[in-house]
Amino acid sequence: MSVLTLPVAAAVFAALAAWCVVPPAASVRLAAAVAPDQPSTAVFDLATLWARLRRLAPGGAKREAAARRRGIEAIATFASDLRSGQPMRPALLSALDGVAPQAVAAAQWGGDVPAALRRDAQADGFEQWRFLAACWEVSESSGAGLASALDRLSASARAGEEVRVQLMAHLAAPRATARMLATLPLIGLLLGLALGGDPLAWLLGTPAGLMCLVAGVVLTALGLWWVHRIARGVEQAL
Repeated sequence: MSVLTLPVAAAVFAALAAWCVVPPAASVRLAAAVAPDQPSTAVFDLATLWARLRRLAPGGAKREAAARRRGIEAIATFASDLRSGQPMRPALLSALDGVAPQAVAAAQWGGDVPAALRRDAQADGFEQWRFLAACWEVSESSGAGLASALDRLSASARAGEEVRVQLMAHLAAPRATARMLATLPLIGLLLGLALGGDPLAWLLGTPAGLMCLVAGVVLTALGLWWVHRIARGVEQAL
């Protein structure tokens, strides 16, 4: 072991010892004391991660838009069932079946419906479930009419979805431009080969070519990610 690695190893072991010996922060201890029986959220975190990866996959935006439309229609159906005289939990079971699985399970087994709606919102990114959870809590605590609140929530969600559709149409051109610019280096390589040159030999066979190849791939990927990040930021701001 070299002289330089000895202080590094000593610092690592000291940090591990401090992490094991020093008690957790007061806020962490207080949270554990207040809610010691909270179940583990590892399975839910994996489900949330899987849902987010599905949204990033090809076609994820279309699936997300279709899920939002189904959610909006489910809220409108929920309000209609409540106006027809159905109790809250049976109406939720029939209206939200297939679109908010955790809320449906909570309503079926007597669980905490608002908390389940918030978990559904975190899992599928449909923020209207959070608003529905707030309406449910207000209705349970004060006896306020839930159907009228859901009507306004459904109308607001439909208006927001129309704005989102128009925004997606405007963002389609910048995204297409970014994808076209990302293909230009490949077109340049094909043109070089068509003209009788050998750009691949220079890119893969020389240090300068390898540096240019790596830099080009990294910058192209960074540009695509940056355009996607800007577009997603605009979408999430709605």
